[in-house]
Amino acid sequence: MATSTRMFTDLVLSQRRDSSLLVKATLAVSGGDLTIADVVAVSRHLAHVELTSTSINAIKACSKIIPEKIGQGEVIYGVNTGFGGSADARSHDVERVQQSLISHLTCGIVADGKQELPLNNNQHSSQSNGHPSQSNGDAHAGNGKSSRPQKQQRGSLRSSLPLNDPLAATCMPESWARASILIRLNSLAGGASGIRVDIVESLMDLLNKDVVPRIPVRGSISASGDLSALAWIGAVMQGKTFATAFSGPRDIEGARRVTRADVALSEASITPISLHAKEGLAIVNGTAVSAGVAALAAHESLHLAALSQVLTAMSVEALRGSDESFEPFIARVRPHPGQVDSARNIKAFLTGSRLLNRHDSRNVATLRQDRYSLRTASQWIGPVLEDFGLAYDQLTVELNSMTDNPLIDTETGRVLHGGNFQARAVTSAAEKLRQGLQSIGRMLFTQCTEMINPATSWGLPPNLCSDDANDSFLFKGLDVVIAGLTSELGFLANPVGSHVQTAEMGNQALNSLALVSARYTLEAVDVLSQIASAHLLALCQALDLRTMEIEGRNNDASPDATPYIGQASRRMYSFVRKSLGIPFLGEAHLASTEAVTPDGVTPSMGLYNTRVYESIRSGRLYDVVLESLQEVEAQRTTNGKHI
Repeated sequence: MATSTRMFTDLVLSQRRDSSLLVKATLAVSGGDLTIADVVAVSRHLAHVELTSTSINAIKACSKIIPEKIGQGEVIYGVNTGFGGSADARSHDVERVQQSLISHLTCGIVADGKQELPLNNNQHSSQSNGHPSQSNGDAHAGNGKSSRPQKQQRGSLRSSLPLNDPLAATCMPESWARASILIRLNSLAGGASGIRVDIVESLMDLLNKDVVPRIPVRGSISASGDLSALAWIGAVMQGKTFATAFSGPRDIEGARRVTRADVALSEASITPISLHAKEGLAIVNGTAVSAGVAALAAHESLHLAALSQVLTAMSVEALRGSDESFEPFIARVRPHPGQVDSARNIKAFLTGSRLLNRHDSRNVATLRQDRYSLRTASQWIGPVLEDFGLAYDQLTVELNSMTDNPLIDTETGRVLHGGNFQARAVTSAAEKLRQGLQSIGRMLFTQCTEMINPATSWGLPPNLCSDDANDSFLFKGLDVVIAGLTSELGFLANPVGSHVQTAEMGNQALNSLALVSARYTLEAVDVLSQIASAHLLALCQALDLRTMEIEGRNNDASPDATPYIGQASRRMYSFVRKSLGIPFLGEAHLASTEAVTPDGVTPSMGLYNTRVYESIRSGRLYDVVLESLQEVEAQRTTNGKHI
């Protein structure tokens, strides 16, 4: 059965190509062709942006309609009315309505653990004219004002160790904020929001001059968009003295800091904006934050799914498994696209391996076929790849949508009230990603524990020890760790979107919780990354132990599995052993007092596990995975073979 469905491999390889181009060039923002790779390039790699001339013209044309409608006496939601359940209120001061919106939405918590006492009455009166004459704008806990009396007061506060990192617990990472700004910019670039060009230029300046608003991590239900989170971006755009931002150069140690918004804008030569009719609403009323965080999670999820296929191929070799399960015929007669794709990749990854075993000996009575963690891997991974592809498509549509309310149809001059801000599509994508991550984690966990357990490892020593099994229990600790991680991943897979509460005077009785779901999906990404790092560490150890089965023990040199393993395993094994400097592990090495890092740290299982984990989180290890996939695609093209 033929299928024209886009394959997962094509999708994940396109992300690499897109990212490599974008970090070297300025991204043209048009409102219609933003990709997840674009979001990563701008949010994490600091690519610059510019508006297309078409978008600028569309924004200018649309900006004329709202003033005309106000002049004609029309009642327009959020322009001359109240908001939400208070939309029955009417106002003639349209600019004051916009300021009120920002004021009531900037209510979330951004803390960094430095407890600030309020200014005394004298200090308040000296600041009453609104000019921060006694402050240089450096801010750590909110208002950013510093003076000697305050330091004395602060010292009298009772101090205790925090339960967690207050900044990380309450404030979004800079990459999340940058992603949010980009997506809001792209939405406004569509020219249906009734704003002036000044607004989008301000958003561009924040990105290009790297002024990043501090945004509370909690408080959005993603119903009327991510109102509260986006309001903090709007406050920084105006230079509000209650808002703060990360600013300053990143390449000079200590130069990047948190400052008050007005100071950050001044130092970056960004002119604060004023809000005209509807412009505050256009900034805050949209799905940009939830879509941005979900896009970052999707990008990582795609790469973890690709990594899981390489790790599965390595597991087949480490467990002396068979490639029979990945034969093209099996996928051809059950042609789910994800299964077809993953089976093709895993079989190709095993090309050249000398460790495969068909288990068909007539002389030795063993299991005739591999256990499910290997034999059904392509059937297990396949649906996840398909779900990830659908999530990618949903998020791509969302990135290029106009999600505020009301919207203006420039061609007809109509102002239309609707609900494009409802972010359920983002929730749908994030839930699929998170549940898929759990499925991958369960598979990797099973493959790893089967290697560590002598009852299922096909002859590997207990706990993958390289010494006397009576005295060494090398990977037993990691066996327990990955069980804990897999349990946590299972908990995180629970749906978020089913926990909706009615909000805002009953008006927001349906709300998507998209940002909450996206946040938990990124947390699941981190947990799966830790499972994958432990599994890869164990795999390299197991492959070396298989090499010792073939060559025997050489006390003068560590084993080298390279001659015996498949093409993908060789790449990954060499990366771990050479690029990351992780050796074949034994008790003598772990007991060594010889430093293995520049700052004098000695060897440990945790140190090496952390190295692998950090290579995943930084993306270095993904490069190895994508090179393996590109090799498969090149061979497929050369041979002209298609399943």
